[in-house]
Amino acid sequence: MRTFKCLLVAAVAIPAVAGPAFAQSGKSATSPATTPAAASKSLAGELVAVDHAAKTVTVKHIVDKKPVQITFSVEESAVAALAQFKPGDQIMVTYVEMGDKRVAKSIVKA
Repeated sequence: MRTFKCLLVAAVAIPAVAGPAFAQSGKSATSPATTPAAASKSLAGELVAVDHAAKTVTVKHIVDKKPVQITFSVEESAVAALAQFKPGDQIMVTYVEMGDKRVAKSIVKA
């Protein structure tokens, strides 16, 4: 009988404690305008190319001892800074990932 009481208390206590945690883990019904912004990331490397018409920059950096090139779309606020860079410059790009696209928020010399 004592074992039955312990099991009954445990069966009631576990959902009572864990239930609110599961209730909080669901996706909220907020609109996209109120969702938090994506986290900014930074990447340092060598500027390979600048395409002013397409508003993109290509940066080469090292991953696992191998050079890798990444192309970033450049946000309107950072387009003016592109004029001061030329291929071969060491730069630092601060960017966010939006889906499969990387958008540069700022570009500075490293």
